[in-house]
Amino acid sequence: MNLLTINSFNCSAQAMGGVNQTTVTLTTYFTEQLGIHCYLGFFENLPSIYEPLPLFEGRILLSRYFDEQGFADFLRSNKIDIVQVNFLKKENLKTLPQIYKIAHQCGAKVIYAFHMCPGFQIHAYGSWLRAQYGLKYNDNAFAETKKWLLTATSWLWRGIARRALQSKYRIPYDSCDKVVVLSKYYFPTYLYYAGLEKSEKMSAIGNALRFNEFATDQDIQQKHKTVLVVARFDEDTKRISIMLKAWREIEQDARLSEWKLQLVGDGRDMAFYKYLVRQWHLQRVEFTGRQQPKEYYRNASMFLMTSCAEGWPMVLMEAVQMGVPVVAMDSFGSLHDIIEDGVNGSIVPNNDMSAFVAAMKQMMQNEELRHKMSRHAVERSKSFVIDEVVRCWKQVFSELIQEKQ
Repeated sequence: MNLLTINSFNCSAQAMGGVNQTTVTLTTYFTEQLGIHCYLGFFENLPSIYEPLPLFEGRILLSRYFDEQGFADFLRSNKIDIVQVNFLKKENLKTLPQIYKIAHQCGAKVIYAFHMCPGFQIHAYGSWLRAQYGLKYNDNAFAETKKWLLTATSWLWRGIARRALQSKYRIPYDSCDKVVVLSKYYFPTYLYYAGLEKSEKMSAIGNALRFNEFATDQDIQQKHKTVLVVARFDEDTKRISIMLKAWREIEQDARLSEWKLQLVGDGRDMAFYKYLVRQWHLQRVEFTGRQQPKEYYRNASMFLMTSCAEGWPMVLMEAVQMGVPVVAMDSFGSLHDIIEDGVNGSIVPNNDMSAFVAAMKQMMQNEELRHKMSRHAVERSKSFVIDEVVRCWKQVFSELIQEKQ
């Protein structure tokens, strides 16, 4: 089988980004284990410091000003069976109808793989705390105040925004033979934004684990009393201020004085989070900066997540793989694929601070519960080894190849 993957950017094992890393992982497996001939289409080159992934047998540089004849020649000369289009930057979405038309003329089927949470465009979070900080220190004051106002009035404009976004979901849907999203829980939301009631086109395939090891019982017994956050420090998506606010209550509870909060990562809101720590006189918070996180997972006894939206968060996968039970706010569908409430973590209602703190305290005060959840977390993570994820992709490929015949 010959597969053409189309990304926004050229692909490199050294570059970050979920779509890039997923492409690297799958292409490596497809090529080395299944003998699939893999090709790459892309709209923009990466900076020269990145070395292009060598596994692709051919590449084609695309443009929003689409060269239909050049694309058709590439498909025919390389005998492409399936074109997989990964989520594209908005300016490139208009090429999808042309990609679909030419692919069908050349006998190829088209998959559209959506790597985000449907509706992510309208989930950006603005807080009054961040707006106040911006006004006080002249740090993006206008933008942060605007985000806060939009968040506070979201009930007024979400319906209008949904209609404005419809083409961004409907064009890809109409321009493919199969839509692959990250979770079955995203089926209804994708269809909602596309303006559809039901569909036979939808499939769900999550991302594969990146680490090649799993926490052992010995690892679980040796964990420290550390609560871990691994994230990009952007308030409008990760909402780390919520975790710091919860931690303020933890530090006020004398029974939990042995516990510390560790934040691994960096980003534009680092100064804001350090400001909150000073303002609230938090004593047991450590900022490590950007680090390779594996050893931090190995030592941690709890992981926190408060993102306003996620597609398929790899940090959550890495946490459960390393035996770290999770406390998370219920703000995105794929959370339920990875975390089973009360089994390998706790899922609390979105924005419910009291429930979030209560779940943290319950886990902190009950070592037997933590260890039980840790073991369940490791077992749950094994559902997402690369072999299982590729099995799902093989099924989708087989269905489309059969339709061609």
